[in-house]
Amino acid sequence: MNKEVFFVIGSLGGKGWGGAHRVICILANYLAEKGYPVTIIVWRDSPVDYPPNQAINLIWLHCNVKKEIDMIEPCIKTRKILRQHPGAYLYAFMSRMATYARIYTTGLNIKVIGSERTDPRTEPHNAIFRLIRDHVFGYMYKTVYQTPDALAYFPKRAQKNGCVIPNPITPNLPKRFEGIRRKEFVTFCRIDKQKNLPMMIDSFVQVHSKYPEYKLRIYGTGLIETEIKDYIKKKQADKYIIMEGFASKVHESILDCAGFLSSSDYEGLSNSMLEAMAIGLPCVCTDCPIGGAHMMIQDGVNGLLVPVGDSNAMAAAIIRLIENVDLETRLSIEAEKVKQFLDENIICKKWESLLYEENEI
Repeated sequence: MNKEVFFVIGSLGGKGWGGAHRVICILANYLAEKGYPVTIIVWRDSPVDYPPNQAINLIWLHCNVKKEIDMIEPCIKTRKILRQHPGAYLYAFMSRMATYARIYTTGLNIKVIGSERTDPRTEPHNAIFRLIRDHVFGYMYKTVYQTPDALAYFPKRAQKNGCVIPNPITPNLPKRFEGIRRKEFVTFCRIDKQKNLPMMIDSFVQVHSKYPEYKLRIYGTGLIETEIKDYIKKKQADKYIIMEGFASKVHESILDCAGFLSSSDYEGLSNSMLEAMAIGLPCVCTDCPIGGAHMMIQDGVNGLLVPVGDSNAMAAAIIRLIENVDLETRLSIEAEKVKQFLDENIICKKWESLLYEENEI
């Protein structure tokens, strides 16, 4: 196995830690177990939330990256490392990391596999950088997107070497709960503006006015936790909308809940939604760009979709679940089937195939 593989990542854990980082760790561990020489270059000092395989070489750059100009130092350091490894493959996830990776590897014999993980029309927020990203993605060795909608956004040059690979589902999840469900709805996610948790809170205030015995639990950490807690207090809802923080065994904690909620304004392909479906939670999700929800959820068959930003529609969907046990059960059974085609090994094999041309396979 002589193909050398690198990953570049901002951090390995802590606040702001999201689904893209988890996929990187899963893929890096998979490739290391397959015998590839794998190195992860980490720009910032951080906790390690998802332990890497012992065979993986971790290189910490110890950079303090807060502003755009701070990116120069880790880019230069990463280029110096990669210069010593001609012919290597570099996986770079997210717009900024992937765009910079293609730029700082110019002139090196490094094959960059760039991946956009969210709505490319919205992130990065800087419109000029989005234009740069759109152009640079056309010069990647290969590009990966989470949904067909994301792939279709990019110029044809980028689409030519592009493909769609959904997120893998965490292995060893608990089996679907069968029985009378607890009168609680849940979400687990990064606490971030993108998730539009105020909309979810507004919807649940409506639900509570009709069904006061129901609660909403929000699991996760993030940069706007205080803001969300203040919003819940402002709505006088802190008795029935509870911020739980991080839970190491969140799936076991929520297995028998009435349903999972996602109110995102935009997403790539939500890991929390996929995991909720895989354990059989009836899901109510916004049909947000860039199409991850409607890629996986057939409305009324294995989940419920509601318009982005519409708290009334989300409240109505939640009440529909509460009032229709047969629907709740049917959605739960159908949702669990997502495990069949998002198995971790199946998805990692798709990523591994990017290291080879057709004539090598």
